Amino acid sequence: MELKILAKNTLILASPKVLKFFVGILRAKFIAIFLGLTGAGIIDQLQDTITQIRNFTLSGLSDGMVKLIAHQNGIEIDVQKIGSIIKTYLVMIIPITITVTILGYIYADEITLYIFGDIQYKLYFQIGFIALPLAILSSTANALLKAYKEIKSFATAEVFIILINLVIFLPLVYFYEISGGVVYVTLSFLVTFLVVFFLMRKNVFKKHNITFADIKKGLVSKEYFKNLLAFISYGIVGGTFYIFTEVSIRAIVVNDLGIDKLGLYTPITRWSNLFLGFIMPAIYTYLYPRLSEAKSDKEIVDVVNDVFRLITFVALPFIIVGVSTRQWIIPLFYSKEFIDAAIYLPYHFSTLMFVIWSSIFAQIFWPTGRLRHQFIFVIIINSLSLVLIYFLVPIHGLYGYLIKFTIVPLITMLMYFAFWRNRIKFKFKKENVIIILYALLCSVLLLLLKDRMIYLQILSISLIIALYFLLKKQEKEFLIKKIKAIFIRK
Repeated sequence: MELKILAKNTLILASPKVLKFFVGILRAKFIAIFLGLTGAGIIDQLQDTITQIRNFTLSGLSDGMVKLIAHQNGIEIDVQKIGSIIKTYLVMIIPITITVTILGYIYADEITLYIFGDIQYKLYFQIGFIALPLAILSSTANALLKAYKEIKSFATAEVFIILINLVIFLPLVYFYEISGGVVYVTLSFLVTFLVVFFLMRKNVFKKHNITFADIKKGLVSKEYFKNLLAFISYGIVGGTFYIFTEVSIRAIVVNDLGIDKLGLYTPITRWSNLFLGFIMPAIYTYLYPRLSEAKSDKEIVDVVNDVFRLITFVALPFIIVGVSTRQWIIPLFYSKEFIDAAIYLPYHFSTLMFVIWSSIFAQIFWPTGRLRHQFIFVIIINSLSLVLIYFLVPIHGLYGYLIKFTIVPLITMLMYFAFWRNRIKFKFKKENVIIILYALLCSVLLLLLKDRMIYLQILSISLIIALYFLLKKQEKEFLIKKIKAIFIRK
């Protein structure tokens, strides 16, 4: 039953991702044509910096609110308590947001040099940084939708955001090139906030009879404050270190290799993000509140096993297709200027499953209250990434940068598995062991044949077909039923 619910929600969330996928390809093509390697690097660096600073500012605070509200959903819903939770959250996040925004503009010179390597891009940073408060407000509204598991709202929001942003993006980049791309970054966060806020008000506030007056009248609870403080305490320290390492890693690449090299790697990260965008929302949107409601370790183990199985089956075809079609996809959807990205893509994609699997394990920490343990892992994993990049990028160039997306996720996965095996007696079901071993076999074969394109494409088709025979009987029936529902209309 759990797997069916997860599959249904994944399908709902994945539907708009098809649109996002093709729009993402179109946007990437425009960036490649009108902005080139340098422009692609600037836009990518700006979006990533704002996202990282947003995550630092929130520092797990929104996750804490999701956990508190999700717990209330498991019992009799009390609007006054919900209002109190939201007000306590706002009292904490608003001063932090104002402080971080002011500091960002005060230290604009230093940040610009650090992330772009050239002070001439200061105005780009200042324009883009306007989006920070909007990004935080969007995350707050998203957290409320997530707490109530409003899966359809997420899908609806995605469609509107994609279409509106596309309308804004095309003329800005065409007429104003890099400057237009920078303005687009800020406007895209504004569009996201407006759409998500509207849906949050409609599908959370109105549906559950919550009003802004309830929030205003709500008390700043010491209990909720203490709970949220625990999240933000570990979040700030861990988040600060995470942001420091992420920004430092990208700065090392920019300063040692040039921002054009970061732009060269952009097709790989963008394509992997597009592929993961089909499936990762099922992890973050459904799994977190579901684990917050779990009453036992056994229930957590069962839920996580179901997620592992579904996500592995969904992700493998995209990974296989990405590696086998890279030689013509990159020039077609970017430009020939980006063709060298095809050298690094097989390594990056062949280890994407480790990124996905470790993300599933990482979701268990916060709902189960193991904040200290998550903090320790963040320090270890990010320290490892920074040290490896620091020593290897100057010597091996982008191959050194590749370590962050290959070796580090593998080590992370193994550490998480060992930890949860010890703490909650986690073990994979037999059928999941088979599909995990099959995924590892696929990765090895893709790397072995990465430069023999004809054999690689034949192998890829065979690997995808073989997936069907690894499904259980009821899973095959469920899949066939969904396919018929799509193509056969009564």
